[in-house]
Amino acid sequence: MKTSILITALFFMNVANYTIDFGTSCSNCDWFVVVDGVMGGRSTASISETKESIIFSGEISLENNGGFASYRSSYGNYDLSNYTEVQIRYKSTGQNFAFTLNNYRRFYKPNFKQELPVTNGEWKEIALPLRNFKKYRLGNQLSGNPSEEELASIIRLGVISNDKKASAFMMEIDYIRFK
Repeated sequence: MKTSILITALFFMNVANYTIDFGTSCSNCDWFVVVDGVMGGRSTASISETKESIIFSGEISLENNGGFASYRSSYGNYDLSNYTEVQIRYKSTGQNFAFTLNNYRRFYKPNFKQELPVTNGEWKEIALPLRNFKKYRLGNQLSGNPSEEELASIIRLGVISNDKKASAFMMEIDYIRFK
């Protein structure tokens, strides 16, 4: 009986909306900051929480071949094949960001991303169709969009600075919802 309930719950979990609700009540937000310092760069970033959101802020530096800051989920199994879009409610200043979907642990392997334009500090909810994500490798666009098989095997979600320009930035995220 318990096995059939678990299988039924897992089936419906993939069909219903999946929401990552940031802030102090976030129970599924095992996310962390990665900056270009992993490759010698000098960018900085940190996270602070509010009751309703997460604030990702810092400064992008181009010194020592730097130029990025990211906020990423832990590795997991994110079967997104039953969803058609991701909705993100956020506000930002200083940098355009991109929402990323990764299939590989190695940084030099291709990933998929779509731009999250700067909002000049105003809250915005943006809907990104999953089939419109573009394939990139090391910042260079490749041909192709995610296939159903690739969407079924996402192992990491994230946001990454997308401008490669030196500036301070702030991105506040309320939620990420797959529909």
